[in-house]
Amino acid sequence: MTLNPTARATARRNVADRFDRFLNVLQRARRLPNRRELFWLRRALVSLDEAEYPAGEDAMDKAERALPIPEHAANDPSTNADVTLEQLRAQLDQIMKAGA
Repeated sequence: MTLNPTARATARRNVADRFDRFLNVLQRARRLPNRRELFWLRRALVSLDEAEYPAGEDAMDKAERALPIPEHAANDPSTNADVTLEQLRAQLDQIMKAGA
């Protein structure tokens, strides 16, 4: 299904806003994302970058609920890497500026 430009912009903004709100929650709690959250946050960023907004919403839902990492990715060492909130915000900003 093809979305009109206004709907695409709204869907994009919704994913970005949800991502930002999640980072704000982590910041208020003074903690980094756990392994599960980080996996889904990264998936949301990829989806946002690839204009796959429903997949981005789905990834954010999974991050917010800290759902398990899929089995095929569970042994991926990048899921154990510590990433700061600032790094995640910078990635979000870069994606949003590139698609502006």
